[in-house]
Amino acid sequence: MPLIQGHAKSADAGGFYSTTIDGSLRFNDDDSAYLSRTPSSAGNRKTWTWSGWYKYSNTSTNCTFSDVTDGTTSNEASIRFDLSKKVRFTDTQGGVTKAILVSNQVCRDPSAWYHVVLKVDTTQATASDRIKIWVNGEQITSWDTETYYDQNQDTMFSSSNIHSLGIRKASSNRIYDGYMAEVNFIDGTALDATSFGEFKSGVWIPK
Repeated sequence: MPLIQGHAKSADAGGFYSTTIDGSLRFNDDDSAYLSRTPSSAGNRKTWTWSGWYKYSNTSTNCTFSDVTDGTTSNEASIRFDLSKKVRFTDTQGGVTKAILVSNQVCRDPSAWYHVVLKVDTTQATASDRIKIWVNGEQITSWDTETYYDQNQDTMFSSSNIHSLGIRKASSNRIYDGYMAEVNFIDGTALDATSFGEFKSGVWIPK
């Protein structure tokens, strides 16, 4: 799994940022670069948070941030920018779509960093509270496609299946091309975007 490590600099000469993000990653789709991990046991499949900073380079492909699968497309979940550069989250189990959200908002600027936070808590009584997504500190509320989990639904994320960064593992496509930094998965806790970033002079920055 070829990978080039570097640093996402969040400090400039004027001292606007207070921190430097270490351990950023550069993915080259020509090398089919990705990371993966298969947990030895399942975590909390009802409540969790995904957060990461992304700067894609290839505008003509899907940009998969994270994918979970048992090796088939019948049981997989992923979060990505699709071909239209809309935020897309899907979870399919047994060939049935358990959840899908596709934003009306698009993220078309390959020169920009995008901070994406996915908050899932299927125990919530209100359907729209079971999945929430933020981009650069702003919660997405307008959806092109919108189907929420049933209450108390177990998700593919946090299962004991393979979890990957930068690829749709079941079919080895939708390979990510670009940069990632500060990628976090929080098992068992549903967090808002403000747990990871904050606005400074109108600009969303990492904490």
